Amino acid sequence: MSNILTKAVKNVKIVGEIIALILAAAIALGIVFGVNGWGVFNKDLLLKDTQTITVSVNHFLYQTNIEKVENICEDVLKNCDIAYEMKGEMDGDVSEIVYVFDKDADLAAVKTTLESTFDNLIKMDKAWEGSFVTVALNSEKAVEFLAQGYVVRGVIAGVVFAVLVFAYVAIRYGLYMGIVGGVSTLVATLLTVALAILTRIPVTASVVYVIAFGALVAGVMSVISLNKIREGEQQGAEVAESLANKELVTLSALMAGALVLMGAVATGMGVRWFALLALVALVAALFVALVFAPALYVPFKAAKDNKPVEGAYVGAEKTSTKVKKVFEKKAKEAPVVEAAPVEEATEEVVEETPVEETAEEVVEEETVVEEATEEVAEEATVEETEEKQD
Repeated sequence: MSNILTKAVKNVKIVGEIIALILAAAIALGIVFGVNGWGVFNKDLLLKDTQTITVSVNHFLYQTNIEKVENICEDVLKNCDIAYEMKGEMDGDVSEIVYVFDKDADLAAVKTTLESTFDNLIKMDKAWEGSFVTVALNSEKAVEFLAQGYVVRGVIAGVVFAVLVFAYVAIRYGLYMGIVGGVSTLVATLLTVALAILTRIPVTASVVYVIAFGALVAGVMSVISLNKIREGEQQGAEVAESLANKELVTLSALMAGALVLMGAVATGMGVRWFALLALVALVAALFVALVFAPALYVPFKAAKDNKPVEGAYVGAEKTSTKVKKVFEKKAKEAPVVEAAPVEEATEEVVEETPVEETAEEVVEEETVVEEATEEVAEEATVEETEEKQD
C-alpha cells in the first residue's frame, strides 16, 4: 500500500487524469439522465410520484400479531416490486404499515386480495376476534422536488470552505501550501457531487449537507496532510516519504464507523441515504488528502527549491573585458628576456655577487613590478574615460 501511494504521489499527472475522468463521466451521465427526464441525481422515492398501500390495524393487534400481519402482506405482495416499507405506531388506537410502490404499478387486485384475506381471518380466527384491519390504496404526488438550488448551495459551501482553508494554510505554512489546500478542498467537493451522480444513490434535500460535509472533512484532512509534509521538509525528507497515512486512515475509520452506526439505527430512509452518501463523500475526501494534495504539492516544492534564497552568495562578478584587453596588450608589448643557462647563473650568484647587492636587486625588481602594475591600471582608467567622453 505504501509503495502504491508513493508512486501515485510522484505522478500528479496520472492522479489529475483519474479525477478528470471521474468528473467527465459524471457530467456525461448527468446529461444523459437529464435529457431523458430521469434526473441528473437519482431522487429518493419520497421526492417522486408514488403509490402506497396502507394497512391500518388497531393497537391491540399491532402489539400482539404484527408479525403475522406482515407475513400475510408479504405473501400477497411477493410478486410486486416494493420500493420500501414504513411502520408507524401512531397516537390513539390505530397503527399502520405503509408499502411504497412505483407510480405505474398495478395494485388494484392486490388491494382486493389483502382486504378479503384479513376479513376471513377476523371472521374465522378467534385470536383475531375484535380486531379491525383496513387496506387503503393511495396515489402520492410529490409536491416538492429536489431543486438544483440545493446542489448549488452545497457547491457554494464547498467553495467557501476551500477559500477558508487556503487563507488558513497560506498564513500558517506559506502560499504554495495554501494553494494546494484550497484546490484540494474544492476538488473533494466536486468529486462528492460526481460520485453521487455515478453511484445513483437516492438523494434527498439533505444532499446539500452531504456536499458541505465532504468539503469540511477534505479541508481538515488536507491540513493534516500538509502539516505532515511540512514536518518532513524540515527534516529533509521528500514529499512521498511524509504522507500522513496512519492519521488519515484512523480518522476516516472512526468517521465511517459513526456513519454506519447512524444508518443502522435510523428508522427513516432519508437518514440512511444521507449516511450512505456521507460515506461516499468521506472516501472522496480521503483520496484527495492522501493522494491528490501531496501529488499536487510536488511541483510546487520543486519550484520553491529552485528559487534562489534572498541574501545568499551568488558568485563573484566577471572581470571586465576592457581590463582583460589592457593586460593582454601589455603582455604582448613586454620585451622577451632570454633566460640564462642555469649553471652559469648559479656560478655568478655564488662566486661574484655579494649578499647585499642581491637583496638590493630583489627590492628593485619588486619596485619595477609595482610600477608596471600601476601604469597598467592608469592606462586602463584613461581608456575608459576616453571611451565615455567619445
